[in-house]
Amino acid sequence: MKDLLFSDNPVVISRISAMLEAENIEYVVLGGHASLYGVGLEGIQSRMMVDEENHERAVSLIRAENLENVVDLKDG
Repeated sequence: MKDLLFSDNPVVISRISAMLEAENIEYVVLGGHASLYGVGLEGIQSRMMVDEENHERAVSLIRAENLENVVDLKDG
């Protein structure tokens, strides 16, 4: 698994999750429950990960929807 993004916004995480599911890209969200309790607190973020083989495709999907500016995208 490879880091795809970090975000403290559960709505954005949900939207990107739906995009990945529509493209049959498996993912995992770590820390999602902690970020829900910490809304508005700095430093508590969810971490989304995908398989390395799907990473570039997932990054392309996020960029195509112009969401790269609302998450900490790990494109490298």
